[in-house]
Amino acid sequence: MPRPLSTFTILILLAGVAHAEEVDTSLAMPAETTESPPPEGGREQPQKPPAPDGAPAPPAPPASSEPAMPAEPPATLPVEELAPAPAAATQVSALDRDDGALAATERVVVDTDPGDQGIGATIGMAVGGRVTPGGLRITGHYLYQLSSQDWFDGTASFTFGGGDAACFRDRMDVTSCGHGVNDGNSIELAAGIRRMFAARGAFRPYARAAIGLSYVRFGSDDVSGLAIPLHAGGGVRAHVAPGVAVIGQAELMLGFGGFSRGLGAEPQLGMAVTAGAEFRLR
Repeated sequence: MPRPLSTFTILILLAGVAHAEEVDTSLAMPAETTESPPPEGGREQPQKPPAPDGAPAPPAPPASSEPAMPAEPPATLPVEELAPAPAAATQVSALDRDDGALAATERVVVDTDPGDQGIGATIGMAVGGRVTPGGLRITGHYLYQLSSQDWFDGTASFTFGGGDAACFRDRMDVTSCGHGVNDGNSIELAAGIRRMFAARGAFRPYARAAIGLSYVRFGSDDVSGLAIPLHAGGGVRAHVAPGVAVIGQAELMLGFGGFSRGLGAEPQLGMAVTAGAEFRLR
């Protein structure tokens, strides 16, 4: 027969059971939650009282029938806003190049300008015939500005030709001459107008018209006379240095003259091609 438990033993067993129930209750308690910061409105929302032990959990909110909105992608800057600096730098550099090209063009235009006054010298060949002198042509120029496009062009020209006697009298006692294209000599003073056109880089074309007075002589025939030739032609100036330009010019000559030895009035017809340099005085 087992021995009956004593009263002291029964008290010890009851104390152990009570202690075990307290431990189970502490383990079942929910963990403490940290307080969330108050909402942006500045007022704390009332906290719901904790559910008593053994109370059923609140029902879950009903699921919404509307589809969930997709998350917005992170904001990105447009391509133009991401790299504005290189485009701006490119535009500035392009403007600098344009300004530099424009300034260079303006300098070229100024340099091709003959200036208020200028002088020049050309050399070339003149072609004549009959009583129009031809040969080596040397010409000096004096330029004076009249307007933004027009210059007075005064010239002194010297023609040096050769040739044998080519004048004779026919049976009717009429004197005629048949000199070659490079025969005779002449000295001519002429006044004209030079019209300058827009520059094309370092080159500036022009047109020229003038009227002159010349003394003509054919030494082998002892024939001389005065002639009034008209000049029409043009040329181009090429800038080579500040205030210095190389020019090329071609012109036609048409006029009339009076000669000795019974020749009387004779036509003048010829042409000249020359090249040289001009210098701006101011």
